[in-house]
Amino acid sequence: MKKIGYAIVFVFFAFIATSLLSILVINSYHKVKSPETEAVEEVKHAGMRFSEEPKKEALGALQILGDQRAYPEKFIPEDGYYRAHEYAQNRMKRVRSLDNWVSIGPANQGGRTIGLCVDPKNPNTIYAGSASGGLWRLTISTSSSYTWEYVETGYPVLGVNAIVVDHTNSDIIYIGTGEMYSYEGSFGGFYVRSTRGSVGIGLLKSTDRGKTWKKSIDWSYNQRRGVLSMKMHPTDPGILFAGTSEGVYRTKNGGETWELVHTTLMAVDLAINPNNPEIIYASCGNLSSPGSGIYRSKSGGDSGSWTKLGGGLPSSWGGKALLSIYKASPNIIFASIGEAGSSKGLYSSTDNGDTWTLLTSEDVASYQGWFAHYVRVHPADKNKVMCAGVNFYFSTDGGKTLSSKSGMHVDHHCYADHPADPNIVYFGNDGGVYRTTDGGSSFQSLNKGYVTSQFYNGFSCSAKDPNCAIGGLQDNSTVLYQGTTTWKTGIIGGDGAFTAINTQDDKIMFGSSQNLSVSRSADRGQSWSNISSQLSGGSVCFVAPFVLAPSKPAVLYAGTSYIFRTDNSGSDWVKMNGSAALNGNAILSIGVSPNNPDVVYAATVPTSSRRSEVFTSTDGGTTFKKVTGALPDRYYLDIQISPHDDKVAYVSLLGFGTSHLYRTEDGGVTWHDAGQGLPDAPASAVIIDPFDYKHIYVGSDLGVFVSTDYAKTWNSFKDGMPTAALVMDLTVSPSNKKIRAATHGNGVYERLLLSATNPIVDGAKGPFYSNQISLKRSYPNPFRVRTNIEFTVPNSSLVTMQICNLKGQQVRTLISKIHPAGQFSVVWDGRDDFSREVPTGSYICRLTSGDCTTTITMNLIR
Repeated sequence: MKKIGYAIVFVFFAFIATSLLSILVINSYHKVKSPETEAVEEVKHAGMRFSEEPKKEALGALQILGDQRAYPEKFIPEDGYYRAHEYAQNRMKRVRSLDNWVSIGPANQGGRTIGLCVDPKNPNTIYAGSASGGLWRLTISTSSSYTWEYVETGYPVLGVNAIVVDHTNSDIIYIGTGEMYSYEGSFGGFYVRSTRGSVGIGLLKSTDRGKTWKKSIDWSYNQRRGVLSMKMHPTDPGILFAGTSEGVYRTKNGGETWELVHTTLMAVDLAINPNNPEIIYASCGNLSSPGSGIYRSKSGGDSGSWTKLGGGLPSSWGGKALLSIYKASPNIIFASIGEAGSSKGLYSSTDNGDTWTLLTSEDVASYQGWFAHYVRVHPADKNKVMCAGVNFYFSTDGGKTLSSKSGMHVDHHCYADHPADPNIVYFGNDGGVYRTTDGGSSFQSLNKGYVTSQFYNGFSCSAKDPNCAIGGLQDNSTVLYQGTTTWKTGIIGGDGAFTAINTQDDKIMFGSSQNLSVSRSADRGQSWSNISSQLSGGSVCFVAPFVLAPSKPAVLYAGTSYIFRTDNSGSDWVKMNGSAALNGNAILSIGVSPNNPDVVYAATVPTSSRRSEVFTSTDGGTTFKKVTGALPDRYYLDIQISPHDDKVAYVSLLGFGTSHLYRTEDGGVTWHDAGQGLPDAPASAVIIDPFDYKHIYVGSDLGVFVSTDYAKTWNSFKDGMPTAALVMDLTVSPSNKKIRAATHGNGVYERLLLSATNPIVDGAKGPFYSNQISLKRSYPNPFRVRTNIEFTVPNSSLVTMQICNLKGQQVRTLISKIHPAGQFSVVWDGRDDFSREVPTGSYICRLTSGDCTTTITMNLIR
């Protein structure tokens, strides 16, 4: 196997399948149509929902994140993320400051888990593979005590789909990367796209219990591939099999070299007869990829020795099939077979796969036979069978009848057996990791400290309380931050989406679920009422935008194909723009001025008939005008209007091949490239420091980047985050001057804004700021009439000192002149630039000299 010796990116990316058998039809901008798809008149694009949608939103959720990143092409470039990662690692300077990113949770809400492995020699150690949060290690201390730790690979790995620990040496670990459900290709005249949650870089190996890693199968430049399953030979740990999107690979030397021994695509599961390891099974196919079936080798997996099994099995299927061998008598094997939108059935064989019997047609997988199901037979009792799909089932008659059991999150992906106690089983599902210690009679959540939740954009922070924030999760509802890593979970229901918090009264907050179902709380999230009955008409994005006007928080805007506005916190909504759609396409993002509730931007998704476009209104949505101008045709996922100037706005762009940030300084009349120097990777978020307009932050699939010179230059800003962190949203918590990054796979991180500290850029000569001015203190503080502000200027320079409110709005300019070096003090009398007394509250004193800015907070009491 050819090796490429670079550590490369593994970042979140989803492409959705639109197969002939799929129950969800979604056509993209450049999709090749077959005669079958020509009959579909209602063309819907990525992230939009419509009448054919299934009950479960997994396909839709993956579709959003995938098409947005590929558009306007069918695929991302095969080496696109690698090139962007290489650029960020090798050519960008790194900003350091007094603090780093710190996780604030949720530490009590696990995310989608797709891989599990119990250490065979140390069964109190369990490894978990998150769909987009990397590799984690669980250590069981007692029956009720455990700890989690993130395992850093040194590579930007998000999804871990398969894990094997050497059964003779616990220091040796293998992980297969990527989350993939369909193979790219064409058949039947219909174009099939890769259905996946994250691209993979191949297979990694560690020989020191996860401290360091190296590539074993290197797909750095072929990131449309994925490792789907792995199995180790029961007696020879140097022999391993990897089920991949390309077929089955085998190594005989511990991963030093690999050979492709079976070429049927999408080898989703493997099984090895423990008594006769020459007998190996491979389950291949998913979402109508060609050759779906269960294959067997009786020659240790040698190339050319694989035959497709029949004898009662279906000839093919549109989903995937998962296997389980009965260890006490390995001639008995079970198979849970799924269609794209249902279960095919539960089958068993008693003669090593020669003949098969349909045990039950119970629709365990339900609407996602392509996505989430498995079967597990008790190692010592073939009558005890666990079978999971959307829900969890148990059988005491060998799988003939199934009984549903509660106690775990829905959407089941994987399990792992304890090597010595058959009644202990670990489970991975869309809610994280669970365990049974009594053979399935009861279940225990093991998610405390397993920070793998997947946030969407639309995260919100209180303007007054640093311990109040709210955001929406993929498949795990809306969650509320209350000052600790243990968040209030399960709010509203469904897939969590956009949120908002009243800037004047943070007891009033808003949340939503898929398709713009908006709810309001008047008691800080304790109770909720739906306020979206009037938000109807046109197409709507899966994660549809609604945004609050910070300067007048009773005003909110929401978007379907139409812009809606409320002036009474959602009790009534009015369809704006003369009740006309902006262009007929669904609205993807909305931006509202922090200072003027009537200044609004909105961007629409592209369709096959119309590109993405940007519109603006300066009259509160009464009229809109198109201001797309020369912006590249991409998804515009975030729009931010500067808190310092209503005519300045930023738009972040997904996709590849263009800049990923544009700025207007004239209200949208013209747009300028503000992202020169950023890596060419999708950017989901942008935020402007409310205390310093020159500081701009961008959140991308490669982490966070920052400019401190009004987007002239860009630097990496990732210390404290995992190597891989897919940043979906950036927000500012003004009361403690922190920036928060909501990620899709690792929860939320926070750190001080650079305007609140003194940053240094690695690689520069000396400190990043040449003039290290300082604000020492103000006294008295709090104050009633006046306060003295002490400051130091090391060199004669132009100095500006301004008083701002917590929104970043200027109140008073105390100094603006060439100032001599030395220590000084200045008095603020609690008045603004017009000699009017300002109200009681907290105020920021901002001192600037050259490129250096520092601040302190003062409290005025009337």
